[in-house]
Amino acid sequence: MQKNISPGSLNRAILLIETIANGSRKGSTLSELVARTSLPRPTIYRVLDTLIEHGWVKRDEISARYNLALGLAALGYSAISRNPIENIATTHLSILAEQLNQVVYLGVRSGLDMICIGRYESTSQIQVGRGHVGMRGPFGMTPSCLAMMAKLPHEEVNAIIHANLSRYHRIEGFDEIGFRKAVDNAIRNGYSTYDGIIVDHTTSAIGVAICDPDNYPIAGIATTFITGWLDDSQWHNCLQMLKKAAENIANDLYTKEVQTM
Repeated sequence: MQKNISPGSLNRAILLIETIANGSRKGSTLSELVARTSLPRPTIYRVLDTLIEHGWVKRDEISARYNLALGLAALGYSAISRNPIENIATTHLSILAEQLNQVVYLGVRSGLDMICIGRYESTSQIQVGRGHVGMRGPFGMTPSCLAMMAKLPHEEVNAIIHANLSRYHRIEGFDEIGFRKAVDNAIRNGYSTYDGIIVDHTTSAIGVAICDPDNYPIAGIATTFITGWLDDSQWHNCLQMLKKAAENIANDLYTKEVQTM
């Protein structure tokens, strides 16, 4: 679906940045940007030149693909560091990562996208999971997303999936049947399980949502591990610890908000 944008370079720049962010991690070609934005090629050239000058976009000289640059990443990291959820969650999730001896992730929703705003590692030499802070993609493709879907109204979940389905299918190895089953399981259980929905069929995960006082999801936390690594007792203990951490983060977040009112 095309976006309707108002005239002006700022709107075109925003559209191009969002399009590059939602494209392949390898970057986007000029032809791909033309097709996805419907902007004239000369306009895209002009706006990209400005974004490159600001250090927000870079062009690979070999592949001629455009990708987001470190200048924009620095702004993103600055925004993440000021997010009250990340500030409060850092201690809780750092401790949780050590207790589980596994990587723990924190993700938030931005419209139809997911943004990873925290990755917390244990001292274990085995770190399972390739997610990283600042990673962005279509909402629904991570355990933390599925955990948030478990708490969203059903009609909102259906609307997100409908809007993002073509984006899901652009991800190599995406399994729509497995994905829809995982969504149904998450809604039924109230938490997410994630077993080889895309790409790596050796990795599993558990995710739970952080909710506001009205039980609406504001973020999701998840941990990843090698499939079969945990026995039943360890798996259920892991789930309970995730739930407790999510509850503690929500309590701290909204207690702090009440105190500052």
